[in-house]
Amino acid sequence: MTVQETILSYPGLADFPQGYLTVILASRSLNGAAELETVDIKTVSLVIADALAAFVNTPNFTENKLSVSYQREYFLNTARQLYRENGEPAKANNLGKKITVPFGKSNNRW
Repeated sequence: MTVQETILSYPGLADFPQGYLTVILASRSLNGAAELETVDIKTVSLVIADALAAFVNTPNFTENKLSVSYQREYFLNTARQLYRENGEPAKANNLGKKITVPFGKSNNRW
């Protein structure tokens, strides 16, 4: 089994875009066509965590009676766990932090 097939077989990543998977693999210096036995498993787990973290931004889809929605909290929790298990706790701590923008002051003048 290749690295790319392994990543796409992970629960929740079957619909992950091929183009972005190539970018993630390149950022971790992995070849998607390489056999799984020839690469470091920790690096593959980190690519899976990167893919789950990126997949959180996928929009829900509804058309007629078909509805596809994603459990974003599951993706974030799994990515956190994979980051911590494979030596990148800083990335795990940064996942899911919400940015709050304070209300500004404006007047009613044109």
